[in-house]
Amino acid sequence: MKIIQIGSFPLDVFCIEGGIEASVYGLAIEQAKSNQIFVIDFPRKNIEKDYIEEINGIKVFRFSSKGGNNYTALFRIKTIINIIRELNPDICHIHSTSLFSFFTYLFLRFFHIPAVVTVHGLAHIEKRNLWLKNKNLRNLIKYFVQSLTEFFFLSSCSTVIVDTQYVADSIKLYKKQGKILRIPNCIVIPQGVNPVFFETENIPIQHKLLSVGAIGKRKGHLYLIEVIEKVSAEFPDCSLAIVGTMSEKIYFQLMQKRIKDKGLENQIQIIPNANFEQVLEFYKGASIFVLHSEEESQGIVFCEAMAAGKPIVATNVGGIPWVIGNNVNGLLSGFGDIETFTFNVIRLMKEDELRKKMSETNRNESHKYNWIYIAHEIMVLYKSVI
Repeated sequence: MKIIQIGSFPLDVFCIEGGIEASVYGLAIEQAKSNQIFVIDFPRKNIEKDYIEEINGIKVFRFSSKGGNNYTALFRIKTIINIIRELNPDICHIHSTSLFSFFTYLFLRFFHIPAVVTVHGLAHIEKRNLWLKNKNLRNLIKYFVQSLTEFFFLSSCSTVIVDTQYVADSIKLYKKQGKILRIPNCIVIPQGVNPVFFETENIPIQHKLLSVGAIGKRKGHLYLIEVIEKVSAEFPDCSLAIVGTMSEKIYFQLMQKRIKDKGLENQIQIIPNANFEQVLEFYKGASIFVLHSEEESQGIVFCEAMAAGKPIVATNVGGIPWVIGNNVNGLLSGFGDIETFTFNVIRLMKEDELRKKMSETNRNESHKYNWIYIAHEIMVLYKSVI
């Protein structure tokens, strides 16, 4: 089958930025074993001119996007649609519900090219939370434009892939609230993880914590700093490594200041833009994985932590409870509930048997996030759409 994946594809496969890049890359690699795969990367403002490259047998089309914001990518749609028509694929798979993706989808329908869409996170909820935290004009415009785009997109699709039942239920709620005109058929297929995580050695270092996620407000790192301050009062030797793509520089600087003000420079280390090998090393040595996120549709990093055999402390928000069972393979608390989150971390640090049991459970359960099985489910869907 000739398949075109449309979405962010890593410029450096050893330094993948964000869940969409990880998803598009992982799926394309698995599908390329028995299919002809092309990738249309989202236009980027840091690319000077268009070019084509081949990565692991996958032909990747890169596009420049002149201008200082993501909306300028819309001007490249005509070129991209022409390339897609020349390639004449059996199906296109669009990742995201952005404005660029929406217009691309409409053109594909106009030219009768079969397409499916994966919803990566709920833009309406994420942008609403951002607006409520920081009520400025820029955030209001993002909230308004991206919410409307998501509503129109979902109303236009007959079938979408969602990564958890949480996203499917949220879309049903959109219809009940009158935000979308119709409910698309939501097929729940989770995002997968790099198979290397299943083979990662699990050599935990006592009281060593790890948090992986983009360095930005949504990941709640400032709350984690508060947690470590409390945990270190009982376990002075505890440490936390925060690893992730630099998403918000101002937030990163605020994190650094908070760590310094609390005198936690020896306990907390921030490693922005770490490469893949570095991330694997952090996973290998961590005894507990922690993330105080405000919103996740699935949270691929939790699945990576499971594959690496790490017990997890997280927040009971979004799609996380569909991945992490409280008192089963991790411990959950409300977002912003520092006291309970701290209690959960200390509990896992104290209870060796619980930690070991959760580690084994995560190793065993994580195989459902293997791209082999996920790609098979998606191929079945492709055939039904075609």
